Amino acid sequence: MPDPSQEMPKRPDPRVTRTRELLRGAFLELLEEKPYERITIADITGRATVNRKTFYLHYETKDHLLRSVTDHILDDLFGEARESQPRDLSIEEQQRYIAGRIFAYVKKHRSFFEVMFERKAMTDFVQYMKRYFARFYEEKFANLDESRLPVQKDVIASYIGSAYVGVIHGWIGGGMQQTPEEMTRQMIELNVQGPIRMVRDAQSRT
Repeated sequence: MPDPSQEMPKRPDPRVTRTRELLRGAFLELLEEKPYERITIADITGRATVNRKTFYLHYETKDHLLRSVTDHILDDLFGEARESQPRDLSIEEQQRYIAGRIFAYVKKHRSFFEVMFERKAMTDFVQYMKRYFARFYEEKFANLDESRLPVQKDVIASYIGSAYVGVIHGWIGGGMQQTPEEMTRQMIELNVQGPIRMVRDAQSRT
């Protein structure tokens, strides 16, 4: 008999995938049009052209859909930064590549991040996004010998994640005046030199 553990994983049902895409897309459109608390299940199903029963086959509540949409966007964001990364890059080149993909993705999905940061559809979105960043960098640093570092790896990952989220939040709040390329350059300067060192060096020149 075949070993069940060796069986190929089942492919997602394309009808399920399509329905969830319709619901997510309708929800994102509605988030751009009115506050989260004013969006109803009827609004979502009407925009997605599915019935209420179909909605509940996929999502328990509107909050469940919001969390699913957020996970989908953030998984996609870090997939962009992770999966297509070239091999054999220095640590500085890796960080520049990652930052470039992150800022380009945020720009591309500007409306979602504006809603989440500025209209606060999810009250804990900032912390939620920080955790995504921290996990991403914990994976990146998994093979580092912590005994050779001045601080713990998880502290480094958390610090970088918080810095990214803060910079992205400020970028969006300021109307995204800078290009993703300029934001990448500044983020790399902050990561490589550190804010305190940059300020100290500037003070020493005066």
